Amino acid sequence: MDYLIAIFIYLFILAGIGIYKSRQVKTQEDFTVAGRTLSPWIMVCTMLAVWIGTGSIVGNAGKTYEVGMAALILPFGTFVGMILLSFIARRARNIEALSVPEIIGRRYGGSARMLAVIALVIAYMVIVSYQFNAGGMVLEVITGKKEKVELKAGDYLTKYQVSKGYFHYKPAKDWTGTTEIKFHIKSKDSGKWSEAAETFTVKVVKSTEIISEKAQTSQMQNINAIKENTFTRVIIEGYDEGLKKSEGIYRLAEIPKQGEIFLHEPVLTARKATIIAAIFIIAYTMLAGLMSLAFADIVTGIIITVSLLISFPFLLANAGGFSGMAESFAAMGDKPDHMKFFGVFRAADYINFMLPVFLLVLGDANQYQRIFASKSAKGARTAVIVMIFVALIIEELIIAEAWFAGSKTPDPENGRYILIFAAKEFMPLALGIIFMITVVGIIISTADSFLLVPATTFIKDIYLNYINKKASEKRIIFMSRAMVLTFGVIAWVVSLIFSESTTVFEKSLYAFTVYGSAITPCLVAALFWKKATKAGAISSILAGTVTTLLWEEVIKAHLPAEVAKLDAVLPAITLSVICLIVVSLCTYNKQQTTEL
Repeated sequence: MDYLIAIFIYLFILAGIGIYKSRQVKTQEDFTVAGRTLSPWIMVCTMLAVWIGTGSIVGNAGKTYEVGMAALILPFGTFVGMILLSFIARRARNIEALSVPEIIGRRYGGSARMLAVIALVIAYMVIVSYQFNAGGMVLEVITGKKEKVELKAGDYLTKYQVSKGYFHYKPAKDWTGTTEIKFHIKSKDSGKWSEAAETFTVKVVKSTEIISEKAQTSQMQNINAIKENTFTRVIIEGYDEGLKKSEGIYRLAEIPKQGEIFLHEPVLTARKATIIAAIFIIAYTMLAGLMSLAFADIVTGIIITVSLLISFPFLLANAGGFSGMAESFAAMGDKPDHMKFFGVFRAADYINFMLPVFLLVLGDANQYQRIFASKSAKGARTAVIVMIFVALIIEELIIAEAWFAGSKTPDPENGRYILIFAAKEFMPLALGIIFMITVVGIIISTADSFLLVPATTFIKDIYLNYINKKASEKRIIFMSRAMVLTFGVIAWVVSLIFSESTTVFEKSLYAFTVYGSAITPCLVAALFWKKATKAGAISSILAGTVTTLLWEEVIKAHLPAEVAKLDAVLPAITLSVICLIVVSLCTYNKQQTTEL
């Protein structure tokens, strides 16, 4: 309850800022680029708040829980990208644009502009969707869980209960061996229960055997290997066509001979929590656009920095220092490399993890929107230079603290949102509340920003270009808010699609790849390469987008095993850049080329 009260107070303050600033919104520039009034100090805060988002606080932290110390390398893509962005900032600010596709349109024409809008919307809807999911995670964690309900033969379970992992199995103390959980499923067609019982197998082993046992069972369905004296979430899936045709109702055929099975559901389910988070985020963005976000980000930026600095020594001490962490990871059995910096990632992993982030930094419409909102070109460059170091420090603090907390968290389910879990379980109440407010602030700021950009882009690059060129400022602001609502609903639908299948880390890399490979090359070329042409830009955007969308499901299956280890980012950016350069050189005509 203390966490909820504190978060509601914080949200109330944010809402007050939004309502107050909404009265100052008179023009499209006020809504989209805060009237171009941001000082370097405000820019640093708002750039930090939007960049250190759910991809960092949940995605990178979750990845740190999986790999340990080696995750400290992940922010270097951001670091290098920010360095290069500092050289771009002055030129971008002097253009006086409102959106990234507008720059692309001025240089390459309407077709390239439209393709850039499509690529941006695809990427940003995925990004906003996992902000909604992360907001739901926070609410689910802080509201806690209901009392455990012990299950017996003949009890019923819903498909949602088993797919979300609320159905648990706990073995007897110090027992090892194999046990089975049997159940029947109900057919949609006949309404009858299956005659033969389906089986979920659990193998309970010593901690020293868990790595080899998981390696043997990793490709097998409906079998799970766990360490003794732990528990597992029983997630039932993939029982041939019978399960797909079921009504989503399961009946326990018999209870396991060893251990116990029970339901342990949250007070607020992830689905409901995500809806609540989405409603607030959408409503807040609709109030005053960047005018409200930028000034709320001053509060968020300060809280992020202060809370992470305070939490660092506390979590390290709580973990028993580095020697205590080493002992804890060794005792877990399945984390032998968590104290290693080198030798954990393959060469392909470095490319897969850091290149998408680097490309997003260089072309991120959010960062450019803040650059466009700066009072001057000099102020914009100053803010980006400061951000080079601030962003690196904050991202490294997030990863280090996730690493510390991971040594105290043997349950992988809690590792998915390790810092949210750590704020509630490992910190004193006052510090935990501040840290939880930090997480909420990060999620809201990032989600609002990534929701505002596609709305701004649609209004500037489509509505005012093709639908209503003479729209009044009042009409433009109304339509901007309507598009925030529209894209917010779309992002919520996307959040439902992705919620069961991928982690925040994977979703963020996918979205960054779509955007970075499609838009970043032609955007940078628009600013600095005079020979870039319309045909080159169009081919580049198409090559980057199509390669990313088809890589996993279509292209990868036909490649050699070593090449297939790569995610879409390297082939997508390579093809995008090749198309941009080769097609531009083939179609370059000095008299027909437009310069910014």
